[in-house]
Amino acid sequence: MKTIDLDAMTLQYQDQGEGMALVFLHGALSNHQTWRKTVSSLSKSYRCILPDLPLGGHEFAMPKEADLTPEGISRLLLALLDELKLEQVVLVANDTGGAYAQIFAAHYPEKVAGLILSNCDCLDVFPPKQFSMLQKMINLPGYTFVMAQLFRVDAFLTTPNVMGLLSNALTGAQIKALYVKPFIENVGIRRDFQKVVNTWSIKYTLEAASLLVSYSGPVLIIWGEEDRKLFPISLGRRLAGIFNQVAFRTVEGAMTYVQEDQPEQFVNLVESYLVNHFPQGELAKN
Repeated sequence: MKTIDLDAMTLQYQDQGEGMALVFLHGALSNHQTWRKTVSSLSKSYRCILPDLPLGGHEFAMPKEADLTPEGISRLLLALLDELKLEQVVLVANDTGGAYAQIFAAHYPEKVAGLILSNCDCLDVFPPKQFSMLQKMINLPGYTFVMAQLFRVDAFLTTPNVMGLLSNALTGAQIKALYVKPFIENVGIRRDFQKVVNTWSIKYTLEAASLLVSYSGPVLIIWGEEDRKLFPISLGRRLAGIFNQVAFRTVEGAMTYVQEDQPEQFVNLVESYLVNHFPQGELAKN
């Protein structure tokens, strides 16, 4: 992992491989590890950049005054691309990260040569209704501390109201070790997560959708068919309807975390998209 300081904020990211730049965005209470089963293959042909966004699974807490609204996170991502001297990238995003990818692409379309989205917040879902109670409870005194103590229990992490609807493959022990350990141990991470949750609103995803109607880059949407609660396939098809140049592919045996449940299928679909739309590796100069 590499560390970079951006506007007084410390961001960790993984930078692996060479060639056309792919930037991977993860969901809430997650981090770059969600791509661990796919990046080893994709980095053989592409430069894979995996930032740990301040969404609750990151290691370094943001300053108290940090802007963690969707616009603020978009600016953080823009600062990362500028610091790495990346003029254009292909964004690959899942879960909450998909919402941030859409918002970024809507406001900085010149930076996004292509867009790959899998089961994610979009349109009138941000957050999913299953987590609407979280937004109501998150500001209660001591609530995130109680969450942290409950997160120590492996079985609790795989319940439907926590992360059990995200993946068929992940165990509670893996969720704790890979993703929520910083949340459990660091009050600053919990503070960042609280700030982020307070900013989730469909006003951002609906605005992004209205702007992305004019987005001209190629889009691939990969949807896990077993995600029936958080982001059902009907939502994925509605998302596909936004774009002019789009392919919609479904994956059997996968819930929200397609890259976790069916990594080989995910990699195959991504590689096919990249070869078809960027056959000469036009972004390799980045």
